[in-house]
Amino acid sequence: MVAARAQEADRLVARPPQDVVFYLVYGPDTGLVSERARTIAAAFSDPSDPFALVRIEASELTANPTRLADEAYAVSMFSSRRAILLRDGGGRADLASRFRALFKQPPPDTAIVVEAGDLKKSSPLRVLFEQESRAYAIPCFADDERSIGALIDEEARAAGLSIASEARALLVSLLGGDRLMTRGEIQKLCLHAHGTGTITLSDVEALIGDSSTFAIDEVIDAAAGGALTVLVEGLAKARAEGIDAGQIVGAALRHFMLLDELRAAVDSGVAPADAVNGARPPVFFKRKGKVEAALGLWPPARLARAVIVLGEAARDARLNASLAADIVGETLLTLARAADQAAGRRRR
Repeated sequence: MVAARAQEADRLVARPPQDVVFYLVYGPDTGLVSERARTIAAAFSDPSDPFALVRIEASELTANPTRLADEAYAVSMFSSRRAILLRDGGGRADLASRFRALFKQPPPDTAIVVEAGDLKKSSPLRVLFEQESRAYAIPCFADDERSIGALIDEEARAAGLSIASEARALLVSLLGGDRLMTRGEIQKLCLHAHGTGTITLSDVEALIGDSSTFAIDEVIDAAAGGALTVLVEGLAKARAEGIDAGQIVGAALRHFMLLDELRAAVDSGVAPADAVNGARPPVFFKRKGKVEAALGLWPPARLARAVIVLGEAARDARLNASLAADIVGETLLTLARAADQAAGRRRR
């Protein structure tokens, strides 16, 4: 079994073994999945050769069933190594059988990287990759405090900047949920601070911790707490202010993952208030009451489902930019209705 542990994933992605040609990258953080899949594919392809990297959508295989095998065994005329990046956003059930055939005769000069969604443990494709000794299955979960901090440090160093400790702490508390969005926000901050030498607290407050952050918090708390009227008004306000729907759904995903962790602590005997007070990253003091109330509305099974739904919404919003606001809005309204129903049952 070659299922990479979460803490090993960054090292594996940075230096993928050249003798392993099958990689499955999956998980709820769609941005991180995309980033890692592209990094691995790039390690096996020559950037100067436009034919060294082949991109295939899994949906294309319906009309052309042999394309994956044809590309895998094709001989490159210019490069010694090639890579195929296969995007499987829909979790196609037939991919496992295709890879069983490829595993029997691995292509000698081509690596195949599958960019997938949040696959269950029982997913045939995930099971197959985890059991195959010549393949890697790499999970991509939302960044925690440590990994967000490491990403901040990495981008600041690359930009020739240092970052003040209080600025770093605030930035860690504001980011996460989707790797591409997180990296984009940090890069925007570095560009803003270019030439100053140091990223300060005022820089973070100006670019990241502005009024849009509080508008997003209002929307998320309304969804988690079942406040439908507040949510509808908040979504309208966010759209009018031009707040990116991807930013909203990324923050919502991060928040519901936090609720999942806090709920586990409460179920183990920790008082709800103590769980919220001990949250990492810390919950803004004005939101603590709403977060504590939401914990009573979301049992573990529903929280797990909410995280999956939000991950799918983040992916769909990224792939359909023109419909992103509608996709995210409808998802949050669905969650708010579930919370409202739970609140009604508690009142009866």
